[in-house]
This record gives sequence, structure tokens and C-alpha cells, in this order.
Amino acid sequence: MKNTNLLNTTIMVIAVAFASSFVNADDKITQTIEKTQIEVIEHVEFSTLIEKLDSDKNGMLSEAEAHSDKSQLLHTQFKKMDSNQDKQIDEAEYNRYLTAVKDDASATVKSLI
Repeated sequence: MKNTNLLNTTIMVIAVAFASSFVNADDKITQTIEKTQIEVIEHVEFSTLIEKLDSDKNGMLSEAEAHSDKSQLLHTQFKKMDSNQDKQIDEAEYNRYLTAVKDDASATVKSLI
């Protein structure tokens, strides 16, 4: 079995959260997936991301560091996370992004119930 790490799993969950908003609203499986995504997103910490990717140890994730992970989702979401467009993601930006994703997923789930 192929080893996966927490970052890749987290990124996949976020991708599924975005994709699931386009799935049939009556699908019970979609509802379960979205509820699970909210729970996972709430437990992802910036320190986990930094520990894995912050090669210069400055406490922020640069665009180059994000690209070094070879995660397409992290590349595509980087600009959305980098709210001040300084090509660095700090903890506040990361937390704002996760809150927005969580709020979007929560609103989707509530609309389905």
C-alpha cells in the first residue's frame, strides 16, 4: 500500500469539499462526505503544513515551498490562501482560508438537510 502523508490527505479532503458542492443535493453519500470534510478541516493545523514544507524555517509557506510538494491542489489554492499577495502564506492567512472553506462546506451541508 502506498504511503500517504497528512498534507496530501488534507489537500485531497479540501479538493473533495470543493468538488462535492457540485454533486446532486439529494445524494446521501455527498452529505456524509461533506460532514466528514468539515470535521477534518477543523483539525488541520498550520504547524503541520509548516513542519513539512517550510524549508527556510521562517514560519511561512512560500510559493516555491508549496510547489516543492508537487501537490497540484496546493498550487492552485495557494493564490486563494495568499490574501495579501506577498507570495507567502502565514498562519493568519491559512486560518482565514480554512474558515472560508469550512463555512462554504457547512452552508452546503445545511442546504442539504
